[in-house]
Amino acid sequence: MHTEFIQVASSFTCSPVEPSLRHSLENSGVPTPPRFAMYAQMCQSLLAPDAQAAGTLVLLRLEDWLRDTLKSKPAEMPPQAIREILRARTDEFVQQISTLSQNGKPVWFLPCPSLGWISGKHKLETVCQTYTNLLVARIRSVTQITTLPWPTSLSQSEFQDRSADRLGQIPFTQEAFDTLGKLLGQQLAKSTTRMQTAASSPQDGSTQLSAYLKGLRVEVRLVPALAGDRAHIDRLLRNAATFSLTGEQRDLTEANIDAYLASGNCLLVSVSDRLADYGVTALVAFRAEAEKNVLSIHAFAVSCSVSGKQVEYAVVSALTEFAAEHGLTTLIFEYRPSERNQEVLAFLQSLADAGPGTTYVLPVSASKSRLQAVAAAPEAWTVKFEQKASEGAFTESVH
Repeated sequence: MHTEFIQVASSFTCSPVEPSLRHSLENSGVPTPPRFAMYAQMCQSLLAPDAQAAGTLVLLRLEDWLRDTLKSKPAEMPPQAIREILRARTDEFVQQISTLSQNGKPVWFLPCPSLGWISGKHKLETVCQTYTNLLVARIRSVTQITTLPWPTSLSQSEFQDRSADRLGQIPFTQEAFDTLGKLLGQQLAKSTTRMQTAASSPQDGSTQLSAYLKGLRVEVRLVPALAGDRAHIDRLLRNAATFSLTGEQRDLTEANIDAYLASGNCLLVSVSDRLADYGVTALVAFRAEAEKNVLSIHAFAVSCSVSGKQVEYAVVSALTEFAAEHGLTTLIFEYRPSERNQEVLAFLQSLADAGPGTTYVLPVSASKSRLQAVAAAPEAWTVKFEQKASEGAFTESVH
């Protein structure tokens, strides 16, 4: 029985390629099966690959870097701002995939065309292709990475599925995935010798990820949501899918948003690092129940644009500090299962204890030690937390 697998990391939902890729590998004499990471986990897949991964196949579509920013934007974004995002994300990706290549195992990189829903809606095909070409030129200079060409047979628009891309970030038709899997299996099979006899000594992936995160200098700022922040609340609660306590709230109403604003305990989270300022990319809402000594978190959503930067850990550390300052002893996360929010469930299970129903309980006294145990780079972030004082002013706590 083979325990090794080929890790597949992509910026979009790539699982439809699995049957044909597996079959093609087997027909080519490669018994190593593919295993797919969620697109929100791409950073972790590159910087901390599973020890059983015999190699990593990376599929990247640049328009996915712009998806969260442009998904619900009412007005067009300035071209310069789009180019700045692509430039910063390109620098970050080259660093990540270059780190992966040092593990001594094969890395295959497939640049995919940006002809999907976001690209078509905002007319970004040309700028995405330009930055894709620049990215490919940079990656080709890394000798340990094999850059694969996009099949010319799949270049026609008939193989794009913008409806599925809009709903589930699935950019291609099943026919295209079937063809792609067959060709990829054949190309990966040519590297079996490298997979079996890689000469480089693998490095500790967790050490690499920790060093990378420390170097990012992530800054997280939590501020109370105000009346003018309705669009942020709507976007995050409606669109966040993989990391959200409630999943995508497609049925969100104006009354729901009014309730979040009226509570006074809805916080917007802005994130920046040395590479870029990502703006408002997360939200958390809670109730302080003094009679029970409990801080109940009923909304917690993080955009995939900052996935892998430990934002969720930073927010929990801020909530722990808030609870302690107010004499509360327990954090309770009110998880509601949905079709796609398994990522937040895995996060809760790693950090908190199962409570009644689908809740998860984190004692304030244990929060710091647990964060240190599960975060890749504990406290590598800086948090600024503005909390409402009894007089209505805001006080700021920094750690």
